[in-house]
Amino acid sequence: MPRVVLVGSDLQVRTVLFGMLAEHGMSVVAVDDAADAIARVNAMDSPPDIVLVDRRIVREGDRELIDWMRSRSRFRSMPIVLFTAHGREAGGAPPIDDLREAFDAALVLAIVQAVCEPH
Repeated sequence: MPRVVLVGSDLQVRTVLFGMLAEHGMSVVAVDDAADAIARVNAMDSPPDIVLVDRRIVREGDRELIDWMRSRSRFRSMPIVLFTAHGREAGGAPPIDDLREAFDAALVLAIVQAVCEPH
């Protein structure tokens, strides 16, 4: 079962994504800020398969999560996907994928499934 960490400040978007990912057999941990995400990821026995981060968190200067993950060898290669429900750019964050268009739940699901499928 793929493990997903979902970080987003918009409760409605988090709820939609959480439900959709869980419905497709994924174990989802949803949090609303970087500090909570760091605490939850750090407490996991093994890294999640993917982290989804709302671009608004990054745009508001809270790159702490991405910087923290990239600075630790355990999490350095973990896929991070930035998404948005508000159509703005991420401001230089180094994602593996960056959804530049307005929020599209089906596209988020497709990316997560592609990243998490066994190779």
